[in-house]
Amino acid sequence: MPLQRKLLALVIPLLIVTVGITGFYSYTIASGEVVDKIRQAQMSMALKTKDQLDFVANNTLSFANYLFLNPTVQGMVMNGDTPQRRDLVYKSLLPLMVTGETIQSLILYPVPGDDSNGQPFTITQTGIASAISLPSFQLTSYYERLNASKSKVIWDMLIPSDNILTGDNHYKLVLIKNFKSFYDYKQNGVLILGLDADKLSRSLFHDKGYGQSDGDGAQFIVNERGIVLAATDISWIGKPITSLPLVKQELSDDIEPGMALDALQRNDSFIVSDSYSEITGWHTVVIQDRSTLVAELNHIGSATVTIMAIVSIIAILLSWVIARVVTNPMKKLMHSMKALQIGDFSQRVSFTGNDEIGRLGYLYNSMVSQIKMLIDDVYASSLKQREAELKALQSQINPHFLYNTLNLINWSAVQKGDNEISEMVVSLSQVFRLSLNSGNEYAMLEQEMELVRHYLFLQKKRYTSRFSFEIEMDPVIAGLQMPKLLLQPLVENAIIHGIEPSEGNGVIYVRAYAEQEWAVLEVTDNGPGMPEEQVNRLLGKGGIPVRNSNTVVSHSGMALSNIKERLALFYEQSVFDIESKEGIGTRVQVRIKQGVDGHVA
Repeated sequence: MPLQRKLLALVIPLLIVTVGITGFYSYTIASGEVVDKIRQAQMSMALKTKDQLDFVANNTLSFANYLFLNPTVQGMVMNGDTPQRRDLVYKSLLPLMVTGETIQSLILYPVPGDDSNGQPFTITQTGIASAISLPSFQLTSYYERLNASKSKVIWDMLIPSDNILTGDNHYKLVLIKNFKSFYDYKQNGVLILGLDADKLSRSLFHDKGYGQSDGDGAQFIVNERGIVLAATDISWIGKPITSLPLVKQELSDDIEPGMALDALQRNDSFIVSDSYSEITGWHTVVIQDRSTLVAELNHIGSATVTIMAIVSIIAILLSWVIARVVTNPMKKLMHSMKALQIGDFSQRVSFTGNDEIGRLGYLYNSMVSQIKMLIDDVYASSLKQREAELKALQSQINPHFLYNTLNLINWSAVQKGDNEISEMVVSLSQVFRLSLNSGNEYAMLEQEMELVRHYLFLQKKRYTSRFSFEIEMDPVIAGLQMPKLLLQPLVENAIIHGIEPSEGNGVIYVRAYAEQEWAVLEVTDNGPGMPEEQVNRLLGKGGIPVRNSNTVVSHSGMALSNIKERLALFYEQSVFDIESKEGIGTRVQVRIKQGVDGHVA
């Protein structure tokens, strides 16, 4: 496939996918923002309704406290319900109930005495009313829940079918509590203060949607048993939350009404806001259908599809133009390269601009102009390579020729009976063999010690009786791998600086031994020694390089410097040290850290 079509095949799907992802992401963000705003508005509405409910509840509690402190009410409860006392209580309470518009009914059960029939004092905003007797009330579930309460105060709803308040067909939201004596704080009755649920709904929800649901959502108050106490649709009052038409189809048939609110909050089909009242223990709930809200955002999806189509068409056209702009210079360069391939070195391309394509043309032209020169250079390099190979072959022949010549000298000395010359020739041959080590950079310690032994033997022949030497090697580290010619320069320095300046009786001691995880190599002589300043210069501690017109001293400094550099190059952990005392001698020590397998670390 041509590059132009490849660009179109790659760019166009990429643009379409990018626009699609952008549109989907925008739609998701917009939906989330709308849902969050609605959730915040719902929560604000739920909190506001809860605050209003708490205000009504606090007024009800305040009215109950007023009754507790009212001497007329306390007198009727403690001294008996007579027509005179009842008339006084009625006249003092009825104006408060009518003007307050909060309490619609009051039932006060005195604790019955021997002469009492348990009939309550009952009034409503319309006047004196009647209610069931205390023994009958004690048989209801309301009284059972009151006794089960630790505080002896409950908030509940009276159902008309229970006929607690005779002739009243309204659902009543009630505060039920034990009434106590003002004097000894002992229970002397039961107080029930009631609010009409439908009137409270109108007060809390501002006359919205009474008699029907708005279809998109609703607001209601529910108790811990899942019973609706007040709602935007007053037909829901007194029903369990599981029977509401808004949520019934989303809840399973076997779910308990008390668990329905938690199930709705976990259901993604609804946006649920819940505010809990610490006073009454009731939940103020605002709920809306999520799908109805999100459906309003469908215009974003339609706009996204339209934008994707427009952008796709524009992208196809622009991609075609861009592909031609990019590929035409490539085609031109390709034709020039084909001509270059058959040997036409006069090829050049002319690209305008200083972008990547323009620079590519400039580099191509430079490359073509240099190819001819490179061909000539390759030919010359080929000749030089052959010459280097010939020299390398000669360097391989020279050591072989040297060994054969020394071997011929050795046999000539043996035939003439000169064993001393034969031994010297053999030692020299071994020195060459071990020094070259077949071109290997590393050698075993025992090979290095053998090289030192042959070297000292030859030097012993040179200096005859001026020195003696001893070589000691621990067999444990005989196979230690080390760079070749590490000990020989140290021994050579010992002869030059320790033996040559002495009158005689010189001793050179070469020792190799293991010390824990270290391999220790030592060369010791009993020569004239060195001052401390010179030792520091050789070790590099004084920061002054070794410089001396004396060739011997200069050679020694370079040899030691070479050894230290090789130690630092080949080993991670190594120590090079010199100990010297004037008039006593010098000891040079090399310490090499060994690995767990016996090789140098």
